[in-house]
Amino acid sequence: MEEQDLTREYRSNIKDNIVSLIIELLNKVVEESKINLNDIEFIGIASPGTISNNIIVQATNLGLENFDIISELQKYINLPMQIKNDSKCAALAEKYYGNMQKNDDCIFLCLGTGIGGAVFLNGEMLVPKKVSGFEIGHMVINKGGRQCNCGKRGCFETYASMRALKNKIAEVLDIDSDFSGEYMRSKLLDLNNKKVREVVEQFVEDLSVGICNLIDIFEPEVIVIGGSFSHYQDTPIYQMLLDKINNPQNRFNKHAAPEIKMAKLKNNAGIIGATIQI
Repeated sequence: MEEQDLTREYRSNIKDNIVSLIIELLNKVVEESKINLNDIEFIGIASPGTISNNIIVQATNLGLENFDIISELQKYINLPMQIKNDSKCAALAEKYYGNMQKNDDCIFLCLGTGIGGAVFLNGEMLVPKKVSGFEIGHMVINKGGRQCNCGKRGCFETYASMRALKNKIAEVLDIDSDFSGEYMRSKLLDLNNKKVREVVEQFVEDLSVGICNLIDIFEPEVIVIGGSFSHYQDTPIYQMLLDKINNPQNRFNKHAAPEIKMAKLKNNAGIIGATIQI
């Protein structure tokens, strides 16, 4: 599936753009699969943010609040639908079909525009009764630090999301940050450039701090990392991160490092997990 980068132009009319894109992609799937729309029994949608009763209560990184996307889509597509938090969807996909199948205690970490995740203990996903919860990205790692869209300062995702990395790269290179992740990987992440390397090293340090905090709290057997960071498996950034996490000085239990894996289902995990019901 093609990815849509969240450029300024796309964000300017984001509700209509999201609805249009979903309809466009659905029609494309129907056409390529040579099926009839009426043959589809159920549609699952994965969305960032807090989801309750099939409504996006808030998705701060998208600027959405109380968005009844299901009602909007059903104006065009009269099919049963559900919407769940994208990180939880991706986590379910990795647990059922991906790199967490063989483990009971595991963490899924979704690194993209923000940071989300899910936790499994004894093979069951932890699901709070009130709201979707486990807002890993809003764990504070630098008290009084960078302003986050959620209203707090110093949140994990303001330092270690892929958007945070993109913004810092743009800042040190003095360029507009409205570029794609693919362009950043292929053109801008030159570790021979001293300024870029310093940004990358700080990014990895901040990311490892958050991950090691989670290790100390949950002691998982495995941590699977997905989202757009899954495209970085073959880059030096990934090995730098592994070196940090595997350093026993960075964890409470020195001899119990979890296995670190990239999402087997890559950035499609959320799509796959959207129709899994628990």
